[in-house]
Amino acid sequence: MELQLGVEKRWEIGDADYNQFKEEATLGSYRAALDELEHLIVMRLFELSKLSLSGTGYKLRQQIGKALQRRSHAICNAIIRYNTQAALLNPPRPAISWKEIADYTFLGEFDLLRQSRIDPRREDWTKPAQREATVKYFKLQRAREEIVRLNIEMR
Repeated sequence: MELQLGVEKRWEIGDADYNQFKEEATLGSYRAALDELEHLIVMRLFELSKLSLSGTGYKLRQQIGKALQRRSHAICNAIIRYNTQAALLNPPRPAISWKEIADYTFLGEFDLLRQSRIDPRREDWTKPAQREATVKYFKLQRAREEIVRLNIEMR
């Protein structure tokens, strides 16, 4: 197989190629852990924003509260994976704790996003005014659908 692939020399621990691949693999694992943590935290932040909306019903608030509890356990596990991968990097990235994550109430405060490949804080959907406008737009669409449905039911 090595002859067919043209491998002249096997990698050995400590070789330059081996070290380069090991560093790239470690960085890939770190980025995967970081992406997972970001995903969970952004979802948590959006759920917190839904929870604070006025006019949400009791059942919806209960569902969001339960989802936040489940997400908290998933975030704790993701933090452990992130800290493990961050410690393996050269130079090691700073560890993060649940307390830091719990203090984030808006995406703009989420400093961990600076270390990612793409900083989502620059996206339009992260701006509060645009998110609010989107929510109002979809509520308006649902209200129009409701009017059509009520017109049918009234007959």
